[in-house]
Amino acid sequence: MEQAPHAPGPDGDAAPAAGGPGRRLLQFILTIPFPSPVEAEIAERFMTPNAERRGPVRKELSVNGSVLTVRLTAEDPGQLQMSVTSCLDQVSLVIRTMQRVVPPFFAKPQQEKGG
Repeated sequence: MEQAPHAPGPDGDAAPAAGGPGRRLLQFILTIPFPSPVEAEIAERFMTPNAERRGPVRKELSVNGSVLTVRLTAEDPGQLQMSVTSCLDQVSLVIRTMQRVVPPFFAKPQQEKGG
């Protein structure tokens, strides 16, 4: 986990990123490599509905090539910890599901063995 950087205030001083004086945002960033960009995009789509919910933890998803990045941001460490656990469970489920569903569609045709 890392703390989000402070944005400069109006007079150039560092100001808290959000939540008023003394409040700092905590972040958890997970990068997940996939075999192909298509599979990373499929995983992002599976996980997007939960990212759109508003609450004490913000969830952002992005794909760059074949890498899916998940960023969780919160002020409360306990809430962030619960969201990290939930996110890891969701990632695990998505990957297991894709291993069962995606290979039949993206498998390379095998060459017939001549004899």
